[in-house]
Amino acid sequence: MNRFALLLSCVLPLAVAAQAASPDASPQVAPAPAAGLPLSTQSEECADVDDTSDAQPGALQLRIDGQLQTLSGIEWKGFQRLTVDQVRTLSGLTETGTLTVDQATRALRRLARTKLFASITPTLRLEEGAAPTLEVLLEEHPFVASITFQGLQDLTPRELREGMFPRAAWESPRRREHRKDTEDDEVVLRINDQSVTVTVSPAPPVCPPSQPPREWLARLDERDEFQPGIVAGGLTAALERALTQLLDDGYLLAGFAATLHPDGRLEVEVDEGHIEGVDVEGVDPDMVPRVREALGIQPGDIFLRSDASRAVDRLEKTLPFLQVQGVERHPEDVRLVEEKSEEGTRRYRTVREERKETRRERRREHIHLFDSDVFDWWTTVEGGTGAPGLVTRGRRVLVSVRARRPDFDLDLLPVHTQVTGLAPGLEGALRVWDPRDRAHLTLEAAFFLPWRLGGQRIPDDPEQTRRQRRLNWLLGAKTRVPSLGLAELGGQVHDFTDTLDRWRMGAIDSFIYSALLNRPDADYFRRKGAAAFATWRLGSHWLLGGEYRRDSYASLVSLSPPLSLFRRDSPAFPNAPVTEARFGSVIGRLEYASDDTHRQELGSLFRSPELPLLPHEDEWPNRPALRGFVTLEVGNPSFGGDEGTRFWKLVGDSVLYVPTGHDDSLRVRVRAAGGEDLPLQKLEGLGGWSALRGYGLKEFRGDASVLASAEYRWEGVGAFVDVGSVRQEEGWTDAKLGLGASLHFGDEVQFTAAWRADERASWVPEARLLFTRPF
Repeated sequence: MNRFALLLSCVLPLAVAAQAASPDASPQVAPAPAAGLPLSTQSEECADVDDTSDAQPGALQLRIDGQLQTLSGIEWKGFQRLTVDQVRTLSGLTETGTLTVDQATRALRRLARTKLFASITPTLRLEEGAAPTLEVLLEEHPFVASITFQGLQDLTPRELREGMFPRAAWESPRRREHRKDTEDDEVVLRINDQSVTVTVSPAPPVCPPSQPPREWLARLDERDEFQPGIVAGGLTAALERALTQLLDDGYLLAGFAATLHPDGRLEVEVDEGHIEGVDVEGVDPDMVPRVREALGIQPGDIFLRSDASRAVDRLEKTLPFLQVQGVERHPEDVRLVEEKSEEGTRRYRTVREERKETRRERRREHIHLFDSDVFDWWTTVEGGTGAPGLVTRGRRVLVSVRARRPDFDLDLLPVHTQVTGLAPGLEGALRVWDPRDRAHLTLEAAFFLPWRLGGQRIPDDPEQTRRQRRLNWLLGAKTRVPSLGLAELGGQVHDFTDTLDRWRMGAIDSFIYSALLNRPDADYFRRKGAAAFATWRLGSHWLLGGEYRRDSYASLVSLSPPLSLFRRDSPAFPNAPVTEARFGSVIGRLEYASDDTHRQELGSLFRSPELPLLPHEDEWPNRPALRGFVTLEVGNPSFGGDEGTRFWKLVGDSVLYVPTGHDDSLRVRVRAAGGEDLPLQKLEGLGGWSALRGYGLKEFRGDASVLASAEYRWEGVGAFVDVGSVRQEEGWTDAKLGLGASLHFGDEVQFTAAWRADERASWVPEARLLFTRPF
C-alpha cells in the first residue's frame, strides 16, 4: 500500500465517525471531479438532497502515482441483526461494480444518518494489479426485545418508555423537496391530419430511504406497547433522554442502573431520588429538630423540586423568625456510562460528577447571590434543587437558615367613602424577630387624610364638615410568645372612620364603587378609643381569643356633592346614623379552619368582631375545607361605658368548600347573628352584595338575621342562590330568595349578576365586577 492509499485509510474513517457523531459535521477536503461508473441507478439529485448540512463537503480523492483511482467495490462486515441487502438499500449502493471514493463517502454518510450504527469503520485493501477494495466494519446499536422496570413508586413504566422512545424519532421523518431540473416537455405530433399533444415528464429520482423502516426500530406502537428493534441512536442516548425528562420534571436525584442481556432483555432499576437525610446549618443545635420538622422532608422520601419549594415556604411560615439563605452550589454533570462484558452483556449506570465552573458561570452565580441576599428575589439554583437555600450534597439535603432581620411592610390605603370623599393613606408594620423564638414584636400604624376635592361639604353644618375631614389614625403593638401558646398579645389606640359591613363587601370593592358610582354599599361611623387583646392557638386548627374595647361612637353624614366619576348628579348615598355614646365591651372569640396553613400573622390592624382573624389566601381550596368562627360581644357600663350601654351580640359564620373537579367547586355559607338591646350600628341587616344578593343594601333590618348561600362554579362560570330572614319587632320576616350567575376571571375576580325573587322582581339584575370576596 503506497502512501496515498494509507492516507485515505486514515482520513475516511475519521470523516465517517465525525458524521455519525453529528449529522451537521462534514469533513473539509478538496473537491475533485467524479471518476468511474456509478454503482446504483440513483440520479445525482439524491446526492444533492443528502448533503443538507450548512457546509457542503467536497469529494475525497484517491490517487496512486498521481492517477485518480476508483474502488472495485465494498465489503460489509460486522452484521448482527441487519443483512447485506438491507445495508445496501440504506446506503443507496444496490448494485455491484466499481465506484468512486465520493460515492462511497456519500453512502457511508447515509448509513451514519440512520442512527442504526454505533460506529462505521472503513479501511482500504490494496491488491497488486487490481483496484482497491473498501472494507466497512459496522457496529450496530443494541437490539432490545423487551423492557422491565423495577423500583418505581411515583412513576409508571409508560412514562419511562415514552421518554426513551419518543414517537418523533420515527413518526416525523425529515421531509425533502426534490429539485426539479427540467420542465415538462410538450411535443405535438400530427397523425392522419390530426394533432396529438404528448407531454414528456422526467421520472422522479430513485433515492435511498432517508430513514430506516420503523419496523426495524425499538419503538412504541399506537397502543403505547413496546415493539422490539434496534435502538436508534443507541441505548445510552435513549436512557439519557428518559433521565433528562425525569430531571426536568423535578426528580432531582433520579438515576438508572440498567442491564441489557445478550438475548435483548433490558432490565432497568430506577432510583427516583430517595434522600438519606437533612442537614441544617446556621442555627443552634436545639433549633435543628424544629427546622427539620417544619421542612417536612424525611429520609427515604423522593426528593422533588416542587417539594423543595414547598418545604422552604412551609419553613418560613411555620418559623417566620428564620430565613432561608443562599447556599454555595456544586454544579453536577449527570450522564450514563456503558460497560460491556465479554459474554455480550451491557450494563449502564448513572454517574454524577462535580463540574468545574467557568469564569462566566462564577460571575453569574455571584450576581444571583447578591440579588437573593439584598432584595430577596427568587432565583433558580442551577445544579441544585431549584429552591433558594436548599441544595443536595450527594444523597443528603442541605438547608441553611439564619435569624430574620427586622422587616418593614408599607401598603397604600386608597380609601374612598361617602363620608370622607377621597382619603388616601398608608398602613405599615415593623416586625422585630427573636432568633431564640421567645417573643416577637410587631409595631403597626395606619393613617389616612380626607382631601378637600370638588367642594364637598355637609350643607349648613361647617363644624361637622370639619370633624369629618380630620386625620384618621391607628397605632398598635403586639407580641407573640410561642412558649405560652400566645399567637398575639397587644393593644391599640385609634381615632378613625370605621364600618361593620366588611363581611358584606371587601374594602377595595367598596372604595372602587364609591369612587365610580357613588355606591359604597357600606355604612360608616367614627370610632375613637383603645383596645387590648390576647389570642391563643389551640393545636393546628383552633383559635381562642379575648378582647376589651372602650370606644366612643359618632355619626357621620354623607358629603355633597358626591365625589364620583359617574352619577355625580345623584343625591349623596345615605349613611345610617349610630347610637352616639361611649361603650365598654368584651369580646370572646373561637375560630376553626381545617386547612389552616400555620400562618403566624393574624388579622389586621382594622379588627372587627364580624370577621375572622385567621387569614386565608386560597379563595377556592383544592381540597374539602371547613372554616368558621363565633364571636360574643357583651357591653356593660361597668366595663367603662356610659349608662344605658348594656347589650350583647352573638355572631356565627361558617363556610364549607367541596371541590368536585379540577376547576369545579361547591361553596356553602351559613351565617347567623343576633342579640339584645343592640345599638344602631350593631343591628343586623340583609340585602346587598354577599348578604342576600339582588336586594337593596340592608333592605331588611332587625336585631337578628339568618343567611344561607350556596354557589357552584364550573371553571369560569358560576351560579348561586341566597336565602335569608331578619327578626323584627313583629317577628321573623318571610324567607327572601336571591338568584344569580357569575363569570370568574381567576379565583378572586368575578362579574356577578343577581335577581331578587319576590313580588318586586325584575328582569334587570343587579350587577357588579368584584375583585375580592369577604367569605
